[in-house]
Amino acid sequence: MGEMFDADGRLHIPVDIKSKVKLPKSKIDVDTNKRYVIKEAYCPNGHSLISDTRINGYGGIHLIFTDLKDTKEVDIIISPVVGERKVMVQKGDVFEDGEVIKALCPVCRTELEILFDCECGAHVYVFYLDRQLDHNYGQSFCSRIGCSKSSRLRYSEDALHEFFKNHLL
Repeated sequence: MGEMFDADGRLHIPVDIKSKVKLPKSKIDVDTNKRYVIKEAYCPNGHSLISDTRINGYGGIHLIFTDLKDTKEVDIIISPVVGERKVMVQKGDVFEDGEVIKALCPVCRTELEILFDCECGAHVYVFYLDRQLDHNYGQSFCSRIGCSKSSRLRYSEDALHEFFKNHLL
């Protein structure tokens, strides 16, 4: 079976780039505008990230963002709609475009797992859509605020396929 983490501490995820995993309908809703909406979200320790605070009529995804030195912190709710960038700040000061953050679970304050590094050089974080912590049922986002490549939510399987296609083929 291989190691869980690589030498840099990044999560090692075996992915067959020739196949495509289909996300079960139980993990998401499709709204009247045909947008995909996340119904469940979990940190690496299995705590729910879904908030009672609503964005676009749905429970948002609750995270804590800190700067890399842990001197600045923002309690934030992000839209559960895949591909959207809407956020609601609960507490703290907003980060500026270009700043790199760490993403933490608001319950246990564990840093989310790193899927890989974005083309911009910042980490791409992943959270999970089920308590089994299956990376195929995850969402990913870049930790650089405003990154044009991947600062919005993306299915982790899509992000991984794109990463492997661009870097390994």
